[in-house]
Amino acid sequence: MSPARLRSLPGLPRKLYRRSQALRQQREERRFRTRLRPDQDAPELLLSPHWDDAVLDCFALLDSERELKVVNVFAGVPSPGKLTPWDAITGATDSAARARERIAEDTVALARTGRQPVNLALLDAQYRADPQALRLHELDSALAAEVPVASRLYVPAGIGAHPDHVFVRRYGRMLLRFGMPVTLYADLPYCIFHGWPHWVDGEDRDPARNVNAYWELFLGAVEEMPPLESAEIVHLDEARRQAKLAAMRCYRTQYPSLNYGARVVLGDPAIHGFEVRWELRPRGPQPHCAAA
Repeated sequence: MSPARLRSLPGLPRKLYRRSQALRQQREERRFRTRLRPDQDAPELLLSPHWDDAVLDCFALLDSERELKVVNVFAGVPSPGKLTPWDAITGATDSAARARERIAEDTVALARTGRQPVNLALLDAQYRADPQALRLHELDSALAAEVPVASRLYVPAGIGAHPDHVFVRRYGRMLLRFGMPVTLYADLPYCIFHGWPHWVDGEDRDPARNVNAYWELFLGAVEEMPPLESAEIVHLDEARRQAKLAAMRCYRTQYPSLNYGARVVLGDPAIHGFEVRWELRPRGPQPHCAAA
């Protein structure tokens, strides 16, 4: 029985469904072997769940001289004739047409930093019948076919628990076990629903606002995490901040809703002027990669 069908059964306790999901993931992780090989001489690899995440969260990496490949993970175009709630909110009338618009927007935005994205054909959670029905080997096979080696992997932290972000984070954690250096990046707009922590933006600490507690809701289960406040904090200078804002505005179908839908406006330089990253710490013995 599919996870979607199991979840829909009347009267099924949510706790039982979550337990079945956890057991399935544990079995999958025990069997998982990656074809993406670590190579210290290869470019770094930035996994962007959607067409705008790389620019929102890692502009300083994009706008640098480092060798870096950008892969949009959930970049498949859904079947025409459907319209999801989010696409409707952003003014679309057909999700397939909107997906193609977003691909074009992302190409323009990344070109501002001299980057050209790789788009995988996996479907965004809003286009999947069951947002949780994902398999690690599907991403690994699709990714390794495009980018067989990498010196480092950048993946979202999963703050906010968007299923696509959490899945890509889970994939990154698995590759850490195979010797791949992995860095998490804080994901806008979810990570700033309560503003930046005081140790990020340098503002006076507000005793009535504990952003650490909010972030730890999503990062507490990541065993490989270093201490939260040991993050690398990037404060974009004025020129780079302006360049980032211009790139964000290239996402003309998304930026208005992201900007005003977030509790704190993305266009505020006190928000988009910071980027936060953590290098994960390997735990336990590392298995071997599968043969290429």
